[in-house]
Amino acid sequence: MALPPTTSLTQAIAAIPDGASVALGRPAAMALVREVIRQGKRDLHLIGVPTGGLAIDLLIAAGAARSLETSGVDLGEHGFAPAFTRAVEQGTLDLRDSTCPALLSAIQAGAAGVSFAPVPGLIGTDVQCRRPDFTIVDDPYRPGQRVVLVPAIVPQFALLHGSRADADGNVVLGIEYDDRLVARAAAQVIVSVERLEETVCTHLAADEQLLPAAYVDHLVLAPADTRPTDDAESVREYLDGAGTSRAKDAVLHR
Repeated sequence: MALPPTTSLTQAIAAIPDGASVALGRPAAMALVREVIRQGKRDLHLIGVPTGGLAIDLLIAAGAARSLETSGVDLGEHGFAPAFTRAVEQGTLDLRDSTCPALLSAIQAGAAGVSFAPVPGLIGTDVQCRRPDFTIVDDPYRPGQRVVLVPAIVPQFALLHGSRADADGNVVLGIEYDDRLVARAAAQVIVSVERLEETVCTHLAADEQLLPAAYVDHLVLAPADTRPTDDAESVREYLDGAGTSRAKDAVLHR
């Protein structure tokens, strides 16, 4: 059976129009992100599920992002994400603050085809106060209690990375993140993989899960695609430039 229709990195990313909503999974699909920047995409609404890191910071530094919905952006042990921090401080990014439970519930609602999800624990918080699209209603099953409803998130595109895929287009993902849920919610899914194998369905490790080919629209072969997110030297080089074009170029050409 043939692979999903697009295997070219350039063609896969060309499918994303300016102004689209784009969810980014974890680990970050850095080859896809770099191609988004090379093609000069603009006015994207980014969704970091449930948080973001170097990929989102790089997209902000490149001027690709108009808005961002996530529960946090940082560079792990390396500290603050400089372009994100600067954009928030200067008010140049429309930030739609969320929490991990709220954002994942919204993605789950999108995957289920419903328009909202109830989320406990948000009433009276700063997040709820800053999100007019979060609605407080009476809980129909607990008299006297109220609950927050968050709108479903249905990304137009999702950029994901898997370790390998087979000739049918099935992709192997790690189990520590929520990428399979993101794939179910998104209208179109672009997945990069390290390598291709004849079949991947019969030998999954304990820390792996399968993303069926039915959820994959474009499959891109991109070895070492997550580089340089775990390369401490490259991340420090990026931080030394504080999110400037010099730092962006250092990551872009890795």
